[in-house]
Amino acid sequence: MKRVIIVCEGETERDFCNNVLAPHLIHHNIFIQAPLIKRSMGGIVRWSILKKEIETHLLEPNVIVSTLIDYYGLYQKYNFPKWDDGEKIADKNSRMDFLENAMKDDIANNIKHRYIPYLQLHEFEGLLLINH
Repeated sequence: MKRVIIVCEGETERDFCNNVLAPHLIHHNIFIQAPLIKRSMGGIVRWSILKKEIETHLLEPNVIVSTLIDYYGLYQKYNFPKWDDGEKIADKNSRMDFLENAMKDDIANNIKHRYIPYLQLHEFEGLLLINH
């Protein structure tokens, strides 16, 4: 069985992982854990704090780590890697790709191959309220 840890920004993201993703993926032999960002118990923290948490999880053998963090609410003050360069990219999808790659590149070389960063472009809670 594969193990995936998705570090979540808040309770809604965590509940989505636990109540939607986990029951589906367990049938594919993928076990999901969805802790909140530890330092804040939900909410954005400086990149240096989040990076340390990600790398700590990655030290566990045979685990893949991801994030579920809203881009909305991230600001320069959180010092995410290459933030200023990313903000210059007009296309939002390209900006997300750039910032996620910068996050991955900032993780220690020997473990970053098991890190799949994810920034949610739109507020996650807003997606739950969409009436298709």
